[in-house]
Parts: sequence; C-alpha cells; structure tokens
Amino acid sequence: MEHNLWYDEDTKVIHLQFTRDYLTTDVEDIRKNMKELVKDKPYRQMCIQISKTAKVENRETREKSNQLLKEFEISHVAFIGGSAANRMIAKVMLKTGAIKIQGDFFKTIEEGVNWLISKR
Repeated sequence: MEHNLWYDEDTKVIHLQFTRDYLTTDVEDIRKNMKELVKDKPYRQMCIQISKTAKVENRETREKSNQLLKEFEISHVAFIGGSAANRMIAKVMLKTGAIKIQGDFFKTIEEGVNWLISKR
C-alpha cells in the first residue's frame, strides 16, 4: 500500500496519510490493513492527513470510503489539510449525512488528535 496507515498506541487514534492522489483501487488496500489494525481497539477514531493529496479520484471512491468508515465503525474523523475542493466535498458529505460520522477540519495533526480525544 502506498499510503501510510497506522494506529498510535499513545493517543489511541488511527492515522491515514495520503501520499498521492486517492484512487478507488486504494480503498481495498486500506480495508485489508484496517482489519488487523482496529482489532480489539477501544476507540475507532481517525486522523486523515490529506495535505499531500491532489484529489480524490471520483464519486465511487468517496462512496467506497464512506462504506469503509461504516464497516469499521469509525465514530470521528479529523481531516488535516487538503485542497479547498476536497475540504468542500467532505464538508458537504458531513453536513448532508452522506458520511454518518462526526468530523472536522484542522491545520495540524496535534489539533486534530486533541479534538478526537475530547470526543471520548
């Protein structure tokens, strides 16, 4: 998998860092890695770093990502960085209920992780 995915034992937060465009084919790789990563974890919160992502491939990618969040019962997502277009799409999906989780946008990872911890 080209993107970075890990669980921070100190903060109990799942991190996903995009290293390039986010493609539909990436969703299955993330799913495979998430299965072991979240096993027996007390919290299902994610910090998604989209600073280096130029774009999300298409609507199918967004829909499959939403299904992935539901599948692993992710409760909160802190989005870090990202282009104005990607932030706008994510905000619309959060506001309309297309993504059924709580999420917000932050400039730094520290701000995002602190917000996630405050939601426990």
